[in-house]
Amino acid sequence: MLVVLPASLLHADSDTLSINIVIHDVVAVEEVFVPQEFALHPPYPNPFNPDVNLVVDIPEYAQTRISIFNMRGQEIAVLENHALAPGRYKYQWQGSGQPSGIYFVRIQADQYEKSTKISLLK
Repeated sequence: MLVVLPASLLHADSDTLSINIVIHDVVAVEEVFVPQEFALHPPYPNPFNPDVNLVVDIPEYAQTRISIFNMRGQEIAVLENHALAPGRYKYQWQGSGQPSGIYFVRIQADQYEKSTKISLLK
């Protein structure tokens, strides 16, 4: 990459070259949270009506699938089915189209797998 600077920014004498750079805009950079291990945090609120929030930690690039199952073991919703970069991810599932009852959230990310129970009360 070749950068051409205006002569007004350059100053040279004998063995020294000075460059003056003025920064006009600074963009704040948020620190990125990188988890140390896979995790499916406790869903909240639980019991819920009609929305439940889910938080998942992914410590490394991983093909990730997050699904909701009913008591019969039928997959009724897929919240995620992609490769994810390391980070914390937040999801929300709306159970308004489902009957009251017990459901399960399941995450599969590479070799990690975990399920947890959620209760929809209408």
